[in-house]
Amino acid sequence: MRELAAGLALAAALNAALVPPPARGARGLPAHLAPDTAVETAAFVSLGLRRMEADLELIRMLVYYGSPEPEQQRREEEIEKAGGEGETLFGGGRYPEIFPRARRINDLDPKFGYAVLYAAGALAFNLDRPQQALDLLTRALERDPLNLQYQAYIAAVGFHRHGDMKRALEVLEPTLARPDCPTMIKSLVAFMDRRSGRRVEAARVYRDILATSRDAGYRRAAETALAELAAEAH
Repeated sequence: MRELAAGLALAAALNAALVPPPARGARGLPAHLAPDTAVETAAFVSLGLRRMEADLELIRMLVYYGSPEPEQQRREEEIEKAGGEGETLFGGGRYPEIFPRARRINDLDPKFGYAVLYAAGALAFNLDRPQQALDLLTRALERDPLNLQYQAYIAAVGFHRHGDMKRALEVLEPTLARPDCPTMIKSLVAFMDRRSGRRVEAARVYRDILATSRDAGYRRAAETALAELAAEAH
């Protein structure tokens, strides 16, 4: 019976992985875990598969943040119908579920730093919600106090929040060589380098993205940026 119950729980969990994200509350954030998601979490936890559930939640968060929001989609379609080219608006928008999704992943696996770093970078540098980024990082650091990445990101977000982009870059740059540094952060650092007039540093980071990232979108963006930087140098 125990094996049968475990099998049924796992089947329910895998089926629940295909359901839409939880319903949102009045302020746009999930009011609570949807029943299907709660069943899924309970099933994975009971089977000792918290990291697998955390991995699934990371995939969902990346898909959610990588998909245009309805307003953005309509805007791009209107531009295309008018004969213009679609805008590249990745990173902007509201995406209210980024924070609760990242917190949930951290609850499932406090050692899974990539999800926290990715979400904190998006919140602080793309979505203009630095306080949520700091809340997420501080909470994660309490659970993993020796995580130097969290400490560096907290400092960088603090500097960026107060308009000190130079200090933010100084804090973030040493983290770029770490294997768990999200490509999004590398892209953000390169963008900030470029805005600050640090073209050599920006080109170095873009070349690193080309050498290490398998994400076609980031690779195309890096190639375009390198071509523009080369044209500017002449």
